[in-house]
Amino acid sequence: MRTFQLLILFFLVCHVSSGKTASSALEQDSRIQEIAQDMVFVKGGCFHMGNVFTEEFPREKPVHEVCLDDYYLGKHEVTVREFKQFVERTGYMTEAEQQDGCHSWEGNGESKKMEFNWRNAGFLQTRNDPVVCVSWNDAGQYIRWLNEKSGKDYRLPTEAEWEYAARSRGKDFQFSWGKGEPSDNIADKTARKELLGEISGQEYDDGYVFTSPVGSFRANEEGLYDMSGNVYEWVSDWADSEYYRVSPKYNPAGPEEGKAKVMRGGSWNPLPELVWTTTRRWNVPGARGAWIGFRLAHPGNLFRAKKMQ
Repeated sequence: MRTFQLLILFFLVCHVSSGKTASSALEQDSRIQEIAQDMVFVKGGCFHMGNVFTEEFPREKPVHEVCLDDYYLGKHEVTVREFKQFVERTGYMTEAEQQDGCHSWEGNGESKKMEFNWRNAGFLQTRNDPVVCVSWNDAGQYIRWLNEKSGKDYRLPTEAEWEYAARSRGKDFQFSWGKGEPSDNIADKTARKELLGEISGQEYDDGYVFTSPVGSFRANEEGLYDMSGNVYEWVSDWADSEYYRVSPKYNPAGPEEGKAKVMRGGSWNPLPELVWTTTRRWNVPGARGAWIGFRLAHPGNLFRAKKMQ
């Protein structure tokens, strides 16, 4: 009788544990499906890549023709909530947490502190704000985990894919919002006053000093949010100021090696000229700032899972 009772108890414990595991797996599958739904299909085509608006900024020259295959791009930047799920399931520690923190903003300038990381950017964030203080390497770890769980091929966009989409499939848009009034989280009137103590002559006020929840502003013509402002976004390319001169016409992916990675899109911090769709900035793969995040890309076969190894 005693043995029988122990067997029943063992069965119940296993059943409950299995139920929790199944529930967790379903929750994870549901989130991966959400990520797939948050991707925007970008029809491939050809465009003139580079700064077509001014003769300045030599690293954005020469303007050159680029042709891209179809692909998908994240509707939003990866959020605090999404990155937190990755950390909770893997125990991953970002480079800011493992090393000496993250650059943020204090007083009238940048400051790097040990306590600044994706959990504490130096200012309040909601779970739907873009995750920041993540390095290019951290973004790669998140994507590797996501692909292992989903069986798909998420990645960072190439620099060419990012610009083509930001310009609504290569149109001559200096800003992602197009020809109309500004609609993004940029270095506006309030931010310049609060961060720099400046009284700016500009009238645009987006309502945020630091990051804003993703999708708070009007999407561009491709249905993509925050492509000009909010946070800089890591892309996959190695940086080279001369690459545009030798870039292949079809699906350029940047140099084969380098010391720094490209960032695109500008941010909330007070450098308004850097939110142009053609602006190129870069930093070492381990760099992290409270104005740097990332968004996902995927080849044109998003809804066909790859074979699991």
